Amino acid sequence: MAIERFVTLLVAGGGCLVSGLWIAALSDWGATPWLIGVGLAVAGTCSLLAGILDELEIGVLGSP
Repeated sequence: MAIERFVTLLVAGGGCLVSGLWIAALSDWGATPWLIGVGLAVAGTCSLLAGILDELEIGVLGSP
């Protein structure tokens, strides 16, 4: 069950990060779409970090 969570967080985080970066890159600085893109990029980065750190914690400590 942990691997499904890991993959879900990585796929969702990667999708949010990439879409957020594209939206931010194609929008004017400070505009509403730019802010949404930055928010998506931050959320995607947090999701990736959560997935990776969760998997590392399980692998290193050996607890489920």
